[in-house]
Amino acid sequence: MHIYSLSFLLVFLPVTAAVYYAARPHYRVFVLFVASLYFYGSISPVGLAIMLGSVGADYLLARPLFLWGKGDKRARSLLLLAAAKNIFLFVVLSSLSQLRGTEMPIGVVVYAFTSLGYLVDLYNGEADLVMSPYEYGLFCCFFGKLYVGPILGYNDFSRQLRQFRPSLTRMGEGVVFLLHGLAKKVILADSLTILTQQLRDIPYLDKTVLSVWMLIICVIFQIYYTLSGFSDMARGIGGIFGLDLPENFHYPLQSESVTDFFSRFNISANRFVRKYVYGALGAEDNGPFPTTLNIMLITMLMGLWYGVRLNYLVWGASLGVFIVMETLWGERVFDRLPALLRRLYTLVVIVVSFAWYASLSISQGVFYLQTMFGLRTVDLLRKLGGNTTYALAWNDQSLYLLAQNWLLLAACALLCTSLVYRNARRLRLRFPRLTEMGSFLTNILLLGLSLAFMVS
Repeated sequence: MHIYSLSFLLVFLPVTAAVYYAARPHYRVFVLFVASLYFYGSISPVGLAIMLGSVGADYLLARPLFLWGKGDKRARSLLLLAAAKNIFLFVVLSSLSQLRGTEMPIGVVVYAFTSLGYLVDLYNGEADLVMSPYEYGLFCCFFGKLYVGPILGYNDFSRQLRQFRPSLTRMGEGVVFLLHGLAKKVILADSLTILTQQLRDIPYLDKTVLSVWMLIICVIFQIYYTLSGFSDMARGIGGIFGLDLPENFHYPLQSESVTDFFSRFNISANRFVRKYVYGALGAEDNGPFPTTLNIMLITMLMGLWYGVRLNYLVWGASLGVFIVMETLWGERVFDRLPALLRRLYTLVVIVVSFAWYASLSISQGVFYLQTMFGLRTVDLLRKLGGNTTYALAWNDQSLYLLAQNWLLLAACALLCTSLVYRNARRLRLRFPRLTEMGSFLTNILLLGLSLAFMVS
């Protein structure tokens, strides 16, 4: 039972919401915590046991950490132990999933690093001690945000629990967020998954410049609409229960710099790494060389956030090189360029860098890059003595896939920008009633299409 399944949308979510609002206020945290455990257990009983063991251990460590306080050697040792445990858990589960060819249990990154961030804040005196195990469990394991976050600080989460103000407006906004996220996942991302696999299945000798560029662009769209779809669904589910979860993806593909892209793509993860790693390393206050090392470390860690793979590490490092250049020479070079040129430069860097993300090995990443820029074509042309059949930038198969899926790709390209949102807002200001009716009909259409894609 995933959040994009019919059993979740038509049974689990309505029943949980009904019980939640029927319960007395001081029981609502317990209701959501139990619902989160049931939800996770329905997906993976083993994953549930691992999650309870990890989060439960951190909950037990929190009290002595709070009592001993910052500066105490025992507290520092406990904090290091908790950090090692959570990082080890992520690395082991990610490595096992790769060796077995299976998906990593959902939510490991979210609950492990949410819990670790809280312990660091508690050690630094920036958070209060959580007495209730149900509240701590809900903070780390709320089912709405288990897939990709957002990762919240405890102070923000606890304040909402104590200042709970349910309203039909917030619930309505939550339903809309949930619907839009669901449409991103089941209509766009799942369709892109099929197209991406078709492009991957093209034999190596038949891969062309066009087919590899299409593959990389499809991977970018697939990742974006999957992750942002889950994030929108998390915001929507949170809104249904009166919780305000922050935005996690803000049109990253229209960024004006690679640095800007990192700040827009998985915002809460970026903030987590910047606060707990980048800030601890001294950020940009120690001169060019330490700044370069710090930035490269952070970008590589952000690459590993998506899995412990060498190609993810190289992906983060490749983007880190450009962030270093922007940080050191931004005012002299990049900031003087026209906005359109900066966006074009950023988009090209992002697309090319995703050749590493899309690959399953370093050699495959090199192959993709060579093919994208025609280098492999030239090499094959020399080896085959001028046989241009293998040197074409496209072939019938790549053109067929493009012709069959151009509407999907065009929709993805349009919807990853703020163009639709900005124009809809202008129309809402000029024609509020007409826009509300159009929005209602659009949401009904999205619901029908999403359900159709889910049952097909």
